[in-house]
Amino acid sequence: MRYTEENPLKILSLGWGVQSWTLAAMAALGDIPIPDYAVHADTTHEMAGTYAHAEKWTPWLEEHGVKVRTVQAKQNYVMDGHGKSAYRIQIPAHTYNLLTGEKGQAKRQCTQNWKIDPLRRFARSIINKTSPECVEMWMGISLDEWQRMRDSGTQYIKNVYPLVDRRHSRSYCVAWLEQHGLDIPPKSACTFCPYHNKDYWKRMKQAGGADWDEAVAVDHGIRESGKGKGAKYQLFVHPSALPLEEAVRIPEDYGAKQMEM
Repeated sequence: MRYTEENPLKILSLGWGVQSWTLAAMAALGDIPIPDYAVHADTTHEMAGTYAHAEKWTPWLEEHGVKVRTVQAKQNYVMDGHGKSAYRIQIPAHTYNLLTGEKGQAKRQCTQNWKIDPLRRFARSIINKTSPECVEMWMGISLDEWQRMRDSGTQYIKNVYPLVDRRHSRSYCVAWLEQHGLDIPPKSACTFCPYHNKDYWKRMKQAGGADWDEAVAVDHGIRESGKGKGAKYQLFVHPSALPLEEAVRIPEDYGAKQMEM
């Protein structure tokens, strides 16, 4: 098939968070047209709850005519150049200058390399030959997040925002899912994302398990990897520029017991 601006390939960027899951479910139940594909760009570092939700609901989407595909980056490393001064960090880690004591933040490269690029490779594998706006990329951004809307930055892909066009907020998405008896997924994010807020980190530490363990391991790993000759910075996933176990304090750290829910 020849895809053009008048007849574009329609791809839903399925991150399995509330908004993109709502779009996929709306398509499955006939509230919006079904895209050609719903594609999950798997960073391989998502929270366990996200993977569990995807495993449960992918068959349901397929049964309702939504073709779900999963793609990955060629490399999902957090940091390369281990032990060298010229290392490269993928995530927007918080930095601490060992000479001046100043704090900063590294440039975020993970979204481009782990999500955007794999989605584009998938699109090109389908369309074969590009032409202006021959791909519609449906983005799961709601009205309350309108400031996150962006052009694709490439000629052959047009980003579209169905939830914004329909004036739907995140709270509307939650209510819609509940109304249709569908699960509310957890926030889609990497376990060690430096953009987690204080409450998110606390909940993760209280829950423990593999998600917290991975976040701690990555936090430790990026600091060790950055100790090459001539290195001026230490790297952290927490803005306090402290090791994650120290930066995130919960009552249990002081001997308190978790309350029964």
